[in-house]
This record gives sequence, C-alpha cells and structure tokens, in this order.
Amino acid sequence: MRIAELSRATGVSTATIKYYIREGLLPSGLLTSSNQARYTEDHVHRLRLIRALLDLGGLTISRIRSIVTALDDPDDTFDPGAMTADRSYTGPLSPLTADPRTVATVRSLTERQGWNAPVDGPEFAVVVELLDILCELGQERFADRLDDYAEAAERVAAVDEEVLRSCDDARSRAESLVVGTVLGDSLLSALRRLARTGRSTPPVPAFVTSGASEAGS
Repeated sequence: MRIAELSRATGVSTATIKYYIREGLLPSGLLTSSNQARYTEDHVHRLRLIRALLDLGGLTISRIRSIVTALDDPDDTFDPGAMTADRSYTGPLSPLTADPRTVATVRSLTERQGWNAPVDGPEFAVVVELLDILCELGQERFADRLDDYAEAAERVAAVDEEVLRSCDDARSRAESLVVGTVLGDSLLSALRRLARTGRSTPPVPAFVTSGASEAGS
C-alpha cells in the first residue's frame, strides 16, 4: 500500500507518518521510485502500537523510540519495566523520606506474598510512598486492606504470566510485555470503575450535606 492508503487504514495523517519515520519510530517503506514507497501490514501494526503507547499510555516520543528499537531486536537484556516505568521512581528508595514503619509494612507484605521484589527497587518505593500519602490524607482504611489489594494484584500477575506463556515467539512476548505494562494499569483502573458502577449493591454516597439531610426529613 502507498502512504495515503496507510493513512486511511490507521487514521494517522501522512504528515504524522512521515514524522514518525524521521523520528525512528516507524521503518521507511520500500522505495518503488524516487518519490514513492510501499508499506505493509507490519507498518499498520506498528502505527497502531505507537498510537496506543502515545495516546493511551501517555509515553513520550523518545521513550516510544527506545521501546520499538528494542522490540525490533529483543534479547535477554530487554526490560519493558525499566522502559515504561515512571521516571520519577527509577532510583533507590530514599530512607530520608520514607516512613520506616511503612517500609516495614511493605517488606512484611512481600514476605507473606512470597514476592522477591527488591526493597530498593522502584516498585517497592511507589507502594511505600502511596501508603504514606494515604495515611497523611487520613485514608488509613485503604491501607488497612493492603493484603486484600495484594491478593487481587497476585491474581492479575498470574493472568499476565499465562498471557505471556501463550505468545509464540520472543518478539511477540516482548511486545506483549510492553503493551501489558503500559496499558494494563489503565485497563485495571477502567475495570475497577466499571465494577463500581455495575455492582448490584447500592453505591455508598460520597457525602450528605446537612441541608440535604434537613430537606429529606
């Protein structure tokens, strides 16, 4: 297909396609003349991946470039978690800012769950910070249900592993890792909201003002 057909097939403008090619996100088409090139279904797939990472995953162009470069040649060093993690949590957990009691709570949780995540890793740091913030906001009720949330996360992680085991080759497995890492959290968040709105039990009211109470009495 020509670039105009590629544009129609993906909904991406020809100017944007050319920009992605210049930026190294999308391979060039096969030249058929000095000003014409042919594109394949691989280009269609790559464009859809780029748009998903950009529009739904919120990744930058430079990070997507790193990801698609690695996807073109996945090896044992390919780490989608490092590529897609929030850059603000790439360093070790700072003992000066973390509450030692929260660190101990999360360490105890990982031991109970049998998780071997390093205590100085970004994932551990995020959980500690989120728990501290919840407590600072007076939302200890969520923190008190940490084990329940962890059990749910364990089930999700097990499903992720089953999906990855079903992949046919290293390249499709690598892409599934990236897509699952970037879009998986968004999917879980959307499902959580869907479950809240779709539950058969009446929703818990967020608040009731005194005026509303008086009006109803």
